Amino acid sequence: MGKVKYNEMTLLKILALASVLFFHCYRPFLGEGIHWKVVIPDGNPTLVDWLSHLYTFNKVFDVHCLFFCSGFLYFMTMSSGTRTVLEQLIRRSRRIIVPYLTVGLLYFVPLYTIFSVPSGVHQANDSLWAGYWEFLTMHFSDHMWFLQIMLVITVIVLLLNNAFKRFFLPLLVGCFLMTFVFNRYLGDIFFMSLCSMSDNLFLFVLGGAAFRWFSYFKSSANWIIMAVSGVIFFTTYNLSPEKGTLLREINSVAVDGSVCVFALSFARLVADRAVELMFRLRAVRYFDANFMGFYIYHMPIPVVCAMYLYEPFKKVIDSDLLYVITAWIITLLLSALAVRTAAAIKSVSVKVPLLAKLYG
Repeated sequence: MGKVKYNEMTLLKILALASVLFFHCYRPFLGEGIHWKVVIPDGNPTLVDWLSHLYTFNKVFDVHCLFFCSGFLYFMTMSSGTRTVLEQLIRRSRRIIVPYLTVGLLYFVPLYTIFSVPSGVHQANDSLWAGYWEFLTMHFSDHMWFLQIMLVITVIVLLLNNAFKRFFLPLLVGCFLMTFVFNRYLGDIFFMSLCSMSDNLFLFVLGGAAFRWFSYFKSSANWIIMAVSGVIFFTTYNLSPEKGTLLREINSVAVDGSVCVFALSFARLVADRAVELMFRLRAVRYFDANFMGFYIYHMPIPVVCAMYLYEPFKKVIDSDLLYVITAWIITLLLSALAVRTAAAIKSVSVKVPLLAKLYG
């Protein structure tokens, strides 16, 4: 039986990843991430104001939507029931740990060292070996935190799902409650990027819930789901509860969860036609086929562009918006080159028995 293709997930993944890449290209305008070598101190005030609003939405949608989509696809794979819990854990862990180590050691840390890019606990003047130590002890949190958190979520969900077995609702509620514990006690822990755990476990399982109850998104109930989730999102999005309060944490989960459900409901209406049109472009098909590769390899390209390209660009073309678009295109092109290079290396390395077993 062939693998079911969900155009909704394809569309959401493409939009979310494109959003992540674009966000990393304009982030230096906002002074966010004080550990970066920001070379865009001012910029166009009107553009900065517009990007500030876009950034607020980006924080809600992009990576959170990726966790939501990952949960949907993960539970879809698990639904086949052909693997034991241990087999699932080994396979899933290998798919996370192997790229984490290979990309991190051969690409990520060297680039951060060569271009003196600071990142969290990693200082701009750290040596290559210091970068490797921070990376291997899982304190190098920038960007690769996604894989670290995904590994933690995989272990938690596998264990909880095995405990609850067919009772999915307790799993969903349990992960919802665990979100508040994570927000309260893990906020300052850089190890395994636990400080970024936030709402992502719940969103991952919420994606699983969307898979299990996907039939509702295919009927008239989809309109009701979209309306309700839209109301929840626009209501909670405009609230500003006091930081550190339980209400603040509930509001955060409501915003992140409702925007993902709303996006899926909306995608249900337009995905089939949108994907058909988008996939006429070979570049889009390649982007989709190498989705995780683009995510992993695109950093630190936009940061390096901000550090070294902005000032020369502005001397030729005095437009911050064109710079952001240019940096985004450069990021896409260089990421595609990195993905192709990695694929070529892998095709050679799998001929070695030990490496072939590693890649699985």
